[in-house]
Amino acid sequence: MKIYFAGSVSAGRQDVESYKELINYIKNHGDVLTEHVGDSSMNELGEDKPPEFIHERDMSWLAESDVLIAEVSNPSLGVGFEIARAIENKMNVL
Repeated sequence: MKIYFAGSVSAGRQDVESYKELINYIKNHGDVLTEHVGDSSMNELGEDKPPEFIHERDMSWLAESDVLIAEVSNPSLGVGFEIARAIENKMNVL
């Protein structure tokens, strides 16, 4: 099973350890395509890649995923967008 884990990057760095724990647990049930969300070396600016690249890559990962698991304690337009896209594609969202 391919799993897309969504968590706030810019507003969620204080929860990165929780993200990491969740991702490690979820990995027992499938392949987490977005493991980098739990990378403590990433700061609130995210990855050092063009936004267009990140968007295309993430939407590709989302399209090939079987389920989206979102940690929504912190507000995030990006996570909201990912949830909306998953629902639009009739994916299971947790």
